[in-house]
Amino acid sequence: MNILIFIFNNKGIRNILNIDFGESHTGQAWRFTPPQTSVLSVLQSNRTISPLLASLLAQRGILTSEAATDFLATTLRSLPSPLLMKGMADAVGLIYRAIKNNTLIIIYGDYDVDGVTATALLIRFLTELAADCQSCHPDRFVNGYGLNAELVETTFPNRTGLVITVDCGISDLEEVKRLVERGWQVIITDHHQPPLTLPKAHAIINPWQEGCQFPSRDLAGVGVAFYLVMGIRSHFHQQHFWRNTPPPNLKKYLDLVAVGTISDMVPLQGVNRVLAKAGLEVLSRTENQGLSAIMGRCHIQKGQKVTHEDIAFQVGPRLNAAGRMGDASRASTLLASENNQLVVDLANNIELANMDRREQTSKLVNQAIEKVMEQGEESHPCIILHGTQWHLGILGIVASKLVDIFHKPAIVFGGEGVLKGSARSIPGVNIHKLIAECAKEGRILGYGGHSNAAGMSIMENDLFNFQSVMHNKFITAIEPAMERTYLAADYIVDSKTSFTELEQAWSQLAPYGQGNREPIFITGEPCRLRNMQVIGKEKNHMRFSVYLGGRWLDGIGFGFGSIATRGVAGETELSIAFSLREDRFNGYTKIKIGLVDVFTDWQKVTV
Repeated sequence: MNILIFIFNNKGIRNILNIDFGESHTGQAWRFTPPQTSVLSVLQSNRTISPLLASLLAQRGILTSEAATDFLATTLRSLPSPLLMKGMADAVGLIYRAIKNNTLIIIYGDYDVDGVTATALLIRFLTELAADCQSCHPDRFVNGYGLNAELVETTFPNRTGLVITVDCGISDLEEVKRLVERGWQVIITDHHQPPLTLPKAHAIINPWQEGCQFPSRDLAGVGVAFYLVMGIRSHFHQQHFWRNTPPPNLKKYLDLVAVGTISDMVPLQGVNRVLAKAGLEVLSRTENQGLSAIMGRCHIQKGQKVTHEDIAFQVGPRLNAAGRMGDASRASTLLASENNQLVVDLANNIELANMDRREQTSKLVNQAIEKVMEQGEESHPCIILHGTQWHLGILGIVASKLVDIFHKPAIVFGGEGVLKGSARSIPGVNIHKLIAECAKEGRILGYGGHSNAAGMSIMENDLFNFQSVMHNKFITAIEPAMERTYLAADYIVDSKTSFTELEQAWSQLAPYGQGNREPIFITGEPCRLRNMQVIGKEKNHMRFSVYLGGRWLDGIGFGFGSIATRGVAGETELSIAFSLREDRFNGYTKIKIGLVDVFTDWQKVTV
């Protein structure tokens, strides 16, 4: 395998070599593209930006001092006005009149983390305004995705009022029409791509709709809901709603916004980055009893720093389990409740649901892998599977696992008659676009989603044709994305690199997630490793110590157990690619090395 090696001296880059080092542990070549010197000079004109931080910023396309300041500052004061959101004035006017007239307000939310956090946010805020408000979630297995008029009517019989959707509704033309005809008012708040024809709702707030001037379109559903709350607060303040008390401080709701935003994997740039970073700070001292209960089950103590990984891998999956394994209202009620006993009971219930989700996911992934091999799906550009008895609530997780294992898009269906499916993609392949193309040919009953994740339903007798058509579509779409992959490094660490500076720069760029990946560092020369131990139930992970930046650091390598089992005694030298990880133990947090890749057959390079 070819690896691009950049040799440095005190004047900068001296030479670029293309050397064959054989295979890395993950089978990738390592590539580092140094930023232009002129760009680094511009960034470092801001004296608070170190050379290392400047390099990491440049790798993210942040090329001016002003852009760097905007990215690093992330102050709430920098948030754009809610009035830039098309439909905001109409929506807050409807809500103001509904509260003044004591009209029933229904918050209708999707069943994922984004939907339940957005629902809880509006319920908590509107309750502060003494509104008559209640929540409603569709059952994933009975009602399916999106606004369901019949569910609203049966849940609230012989009543009408105002329905506010969160994280759904933008494509539900017929459902909105039915509710309006029955006397309901409807406000849609959503962040999904709108269809060419919009529903005839009384107000629509969606940054993607035509004519919307909001500068940051990639908000999560809970981000759109938070902007609605901002708009309501502003309008009510103008109407002198709070005569003897100050208006509520909306910062306390940012914990919910951070959880929904990070969990929904929207790009953590612009407004999303501001909301997520501020929300993580609020989470560390959250007054939300439901969030506190869930974090307690994740062993996150109050007052501890909360990271994006805590949300993505601990808090988010637990809240998602409520809707995946049954009733999503358990999660939104948990997050909106002030009843201590109810919070404890719901948190325990959701923890059991999450344990069930993990067990079923493990079984389903194994079954799916067997099907891939039996049906020869690994030879196709996209994996498409169907299991009659597969749990509909975890199809998306299974599809994600298949993408990780086979490095190609995956679509997984469950059920009989009308099949429900979840699709996950790889970078560079817009799976929502391909599904939309297939839908135009009449092969799909319904669909929705984003470029890297989508859901759909088809008739079971159309499955074979669907597979054939989608395989052909993916052949063309996937070729550019499947070109030889490289591990793209952000910075080369050598013996002169200060680990303290490395840690500081890494912290300044957080939080990480979609659209703001964690920086990957590579060692420009072999580094010393010792105390390599195999760990994990399956003996496939490795614990080790590594000498970097002038000190010994603990490290973890998930999936690198085979490196430790080679029987290297004492100390050895390897070239590693790594990221940084925050490890929490007994209330203390320290930085660890997270192994990304390793070259075991390093050759000395001289120029």
